[in-house]
Amino acid sequence: MDTEIELKFLVSSDMGSRLPTLLQSYKISQHDQQHLANTYFDTADLALGKIKAGLRIRSQNGKMEQTVKLAGSQVGGLHQRPEYNVPLTVHSPDLSLFPAHIWPEALNVNRVQQSLQPLFSTDFLRRRWLLTIEDTDIELALDEGEVQSGEQRETIHELELELVKGDVSQLFELADELVKAGGLRLGTVSKAQRGYRLAGFSTPSRLQMLEPLPLTAADNCEQTMIALLHKGLYHWQYHEEGWLAEPGDRLDWLMQLREGVSLVHQTLLLFGDQVSRHVNSGWVDDLLWLQQQLSWLDRAQMLAYLTADKGHYLRRLDCQKSVLTHLQEQQQRLPDEARLEALFYSARYGRLMLGLTHWLYRQDWRAGLAATQTAQLAAPVGELARQRLEDSWHILRHSALGEPSLDGERYIQQKGKLRRNLMIGLCFSSLYPEADRIGFRMPWLDILRGIEDLDMLSPLQDVSEQLDATEKDELEQWLARKQQFLLEALEQSRAQALQMKPYW
Repeated sequence: MDTEIELKFLVSSDMGSRLPTLLQSYKISQHDQQHLANTYFDTADLALGKIKAGLRIRSQNGKMEQTVKLAGSQVGGLHQRPEYNVPLTVHSPDLSLFPAHIWPEALNVNRVQQSLQPLFSTDFLRRRWLLTIEDTDIELALDEGEVQSGEQRETIHELELELVKGDVSQLFELADELVKAGGLRLGTVSKAQRGYRLAGFSTPSRLQMLEPLPLTAADNCEQTMIALLHKGLYHWQYHEEGWLAEPGDRLDWLMQLREGVSLVHQTLLLFGDQVSRHVNSGWVDDLLWLQQQLSWLDRAQMLAYLTADKGHYLRRLDCQKSVLTHLQEQQQRLPDEARLEALFYSARYGRLMLGLTHWLYRQDWRAGLAATQTAQLAAPVGELARQRLEDSWHILRHSALGEPSLDGERYIQQKGKLRRNLMIGLCFSSLYPEADRIGFRMPWLDILRGIEDLDMLSPLQDVSEQLDATEKDELEQWLARKQQFLLEALEQSRAQALQMKPYW
């Protein structure tokens, strides 16, 4: 058995011509290329897929080999999976050739063997480099070809960095140098997963809302921090992959991607006292940068709502047609698919994701901790949760949201602060009784929705300056009525929320 430790990247189409130049400064002990044809097998009811196992036969230079990869672990784009390889003489899989102990007891191997069928294939040219860095050997494999199932095809442009032997840190350092050149994006979806999807054996990705992390009073701070970071990173990458698989006007996917980024950022801040000296300070800057790069999503969501169904929201306005035209012009100025894809393949984005992955894999926060920090990380998370919730509540009460009255502009200025407060509550929410937690959070969620509704009028205020006098007057009167209604509702919700007793 071998255990693969590899980083997978999806790459831009020009990487094939650029990669040899990027590797010139390294010691290359072997370089070749080979055509690889792979057929993947499973049963009609996906008996292997259900245990997260992948079975393939690879044909190469007239020789055949069957491989099974079992369930492993994944952090960011780092994949670790047990792998078993057996040579074959015929192009037909034989599960009995693998060690019997690798299969779960509940799996009827004989039944699976009798029901195996080919599901899809991959066909690609692999250009391979074996690099020696000090005492570490790393194999780079650039794969270019396609996944095929029946008439369905999907292009393969991937780069895999696999640790053959030595120090995994060298793997990350090499990857970091390559990512600096741009055009690489850490990938979470394997060729096999893409094949299952193409063959119609996996359900299309569905939008996922960010849900509370299951926690118990026995969980310590370190366990909670790790779980929150994994959850945030998964949510981020899942929606990145989902949007890239079908880019376009799917703002909800990008909004959820940003939620994952926000959870990672908030988690690093929540546990900063315990691990502050062991967090790359550049990550926080990069996370802020990334959230800023995605800040236009709020405006995009507003415009999408205002222009939906040919401007149904504006139906009572005589100037509806003129307003709708100007709103659509604003939409045209928003970032397009090409700009977003360039962001996801950019060096800064890639290095941020790679750095977080390496830090989580190595658990670098443990190195050189003071005794007090070690004790804090080992302590039950309940006390830290109470402190962080109390601190957040104190900041909120002493912000503008705690003042006697607010106008629309002041409310909108508090949107980011309230989102952060609610994210902290989400991080620790499952530690507390559901009824108490929901009762406290609901008024604040109503306030956030009210602020977002209020902010949704901002594009219309911009439009009013572009209308003639009659249309401008009509729109401004309509906006004033809308704003007044929303402000009254916000003030009522805020009065109720400020009287609520904290559940922690």
